Amino acid sequence: MFELLRPILHSAEAMLFLTIALGVLLGRQKLRGFSFGSAAGTLIVGTLLGALSGAAAPELSPTLKSIAFLFFVFAVGFQSGPQFFASLGRASLPLAVIAIVVAIMGLIAAVVAAWLFGFDKGTAIGLAAGSLTQTAMLGTAYGALEGVGLSASTLQEIEGRAAVTFALTYVIGTVGVVLFCSQIAPRLIGVDLKAAAQQLEVGQIGVTQGAGPQLDFRSLVARVFRVDAAQGLVLKDLNASLGRLAAVERVRRSNQDLPLSDDLCLQRGDLVAVQGYRPAIVDAAGRIGQEVAAEELVSDLLGDGVDVALASRYAGLTLHDAVTRLGEAGHGVFLRRIRRQSQELPVTSMTVLLPGDVLTLAGPPDRLGAVLPSIGTPVNRGHRADVAFLAAGLLCGVLIGLVTLTVKGLPITLSAGGGALIAGLLFGWWHAKRPHIGIPQSATQIMWDFGLAAFCALVGLTAGPQALSALQSEGLAMLAAALMVALAPQFAGLLVGRLLGIHPVLLVGALAGAQTQDAAMLAASDVAQSPTPALGFTVPYAIGNILLTMLGPAVVVLVA
Repeated sequence: MFELLRPILHSAEAMLFLTIALGVLLGRQKLRGFSFGSAAGTLIVGTLLGALSGAAAPELSPTLKSIAFLFFVFAVGFQSGPQFFASLGRASLPLAVIAIVVAIMGLIAAVVAAWLFGFDKGTAIGLAAGSLTQTAMLGTAYGALEGVGLSASTLQEIEGRAAVTFALTYVIGTVGVVLFCSQIAPRLIGVDLKAAAQQLEVGQIGVTQGAGPQLDFRSLVARVFRVDAAQGLVLKDLNASLGRLAAVERVRRSNQDLPLSDDLCLQRGDLVAVQGYRPAIVDAAGRIGQEVAAEELVSDLLGDGVDVALASRYAGLTLHDAVTRLGEAGHGVFLRRIRRQSQELPVTSMTVLLPGDVLTLAGPPDRLGAVLPSIGTPVNRGHRADVAFLAAGLLCGVLIGLVTLTVKGLPITLSAGGGALIAGLLFGWWHAKRPHIGIPQSATQIMWDFGLAAFCALVGLTAGPQALSALQSEGLAMLAAALMVALAPQFAGLLVGRLLGIHPVLLVGALAGAQTQDAAMLAASDVAQSPTPALGFTVPYAIGNILLTMLGPAVVVLVA
């Protein structure tokens, strides 16, 4: 068996791709709702393969590891940039505070745990990154270590301990935060998460009752009716009777489409195509006439919709207020979904809009074309990335990482990874304002996923030979410290969130986001039987990705 694997063990390329393939597959496996995720799964497989291969392991390029990390961390900044800068505004300030508190308490807990248990620098780095479930922290810490002037063997030993500790503590960090957000936090503050979510949803819908147009975001449909009850009405009056949740999109008379105008008078037998949300469409039948089958009149009304990057003038407004500001220009154009980074938000009247949010709109091409400039900039759905834009961003990141500040003889630097993170933030913010320039979402997601997997694979393969000795020397103490570092920030964030008066459902989402835990947000949503925790998740997630990544150099400096 070993002989069959020998060609792979002697090939750096084969070992890398084998580790990524097996690691991602391991990360996908679920046990009672828990999964390792791609990062931890790849790191575990890499560490095992590195330990098994021992001296037979091929030489792996440190430059390749650095480039993989740069791709990953630039993508993190690029996707988080618009929400990161938007979080500096007043509307999302309480959620931003939660992310800051969690990051600061995470650093304090990691440093205190290292002192209490006598951990060395490498173990402390892995403890902080694993317990806080932030893989990027490993990369920025490694970059800081390289600037300290350690020997190659010492550096490899420290990095190996960090990687092994990360693999061991990541599971504790993940499970701890999932349980805290979904079970422990609601019990500590005496809240039934399901009832609180229902109350929040009712409050969001109720804001629009009797206060302007009522918003309803259920399934969008299109139907055709034969004019009977609406005979003699002009189109303006019919649209007014339908309300803001439905609109006449086409009128056909004697097999000819008529130009739509407010004074168009409807005649018996006209075919009227109406688009809107289902309750309004059901009501329309009684106002117009019998529904008929005429698919050709509505086939182009629904479609996939048009993606629009929201204009800055709507940033910080609730969806209800944004619709009110848009006014009559938006009549006949319907919202299908809102995406923020890779998360799809629950669409309610009180959803707060942020720069970089992508709205998917549906409606006739002429109406969309007329109203889109008032809403934002159409997003290019093409799959080609501007490679020059990407290379310029990575170059800026590397140059930022070269800047060094010496404090008491100790060089402090962001390293290339920290610089790439800052460059990603700036280039992502620029892209949000000009979405036709830059990198499509699909491309940045590949950079994120593959860069992270490749980095973890290379770290694990390098750390493998030191894995067993590290586990034997500090195993139990490491697990106890992981619980301390994972949960101390959650308790602090919960306390501050209650003092700030954040709604409990939004607060558990914010706690999950601050520690960049998608699984915890999903677990809280499952308990709440509602997607509303996502409303508190996205802003802290953007800030948490940045702040936790930047903690790597801080741990290097603060732990002896």
